[in-house]
Amino acid sequence: MGRLYLIRHAESANNAIWDGSDFHAERAVDPEITDTGHAQAVALAQYLADSQSEPRQHPFNPAETLSHGITHLYCSLMTRSILTAEYIAKACGLPLEAMSDVFERHGNYEFDENRNRRGLPGYGREYFDSRFPNLSLPEDFNDAGWWSRPAEDDPAFLARMIRVVDNFKQRLWQSDEHIALVAHGDFIDQFVNELMGVDRHQHNYDNHWVANWTFHNTSISRIDFVDGAHNAVYLNKIDHLEPDLVTW
Repeated sequence: MGRLYLIRHAESANNAIWDGSDFHAERAVDPEITDTGHAQAVALAQYLADSQSEPRQHPFNPAETLSHGITHLYCSLMTRSILTAEYIAKACGLPLEAMSDVFERHGNYEFDENRNRRGLPGYGREYFDSRFPNLSLPEDFNDAGWWSRPAEDDPAFLARMIRVVDNFKQRLWQSDEHIALVAHGDFIDQFVNELMGVDRHQHNYDNHWVANWTFHNTSISRIDFVDGAHNAVYLNKIDHLEPDLVTW
């Protein structure tokens, strides 16, 4: 039985200043995580490494242990995702690999004077090799900058998510891997929509929250894959966080 843990990154500098709109003067293109975010990531990593922290068992295919048993760890090429995943990699003794199709909606961008999204190149191989030497980069990595294209529009985002979800389904239906994927709020929201065949309820996406599902920083969502089926065991689990560390 395959298992997927969808994990939202720790609190970023943009999360800390978010006021319901992306048009914030202090918005960073590729933000760092905050002090709170680092504390969240520490708690998350310790929790995932705990051998007794996953008591939920599949009713027809119980695991032999009560650990998360993560076998593979992936993240996006966005700094907040990598920084969060590094804590997990160290605590769980896992290699960390970046996935080129895993990134937040719209990609790497800034706003122009008319509030239109303008794609930016993103960091190249030299930056990642220097700052994150233990991060394995995708084979198709662009040395000139990992994004290097216009900002992703919604049709492209939805098409990408269909592709990403299908790849995970095909992989996990046929394996016993336990994959942890450190990603982003909009990404995880649409991943669940696509996986479960849920429509994007337009009123939700026209509102400030812009999502069907809510995911706190460092929340864990678990999907089990067995015999061609996939079951959501839980979404937005934050048992590892003390109340003062709970953020959006």
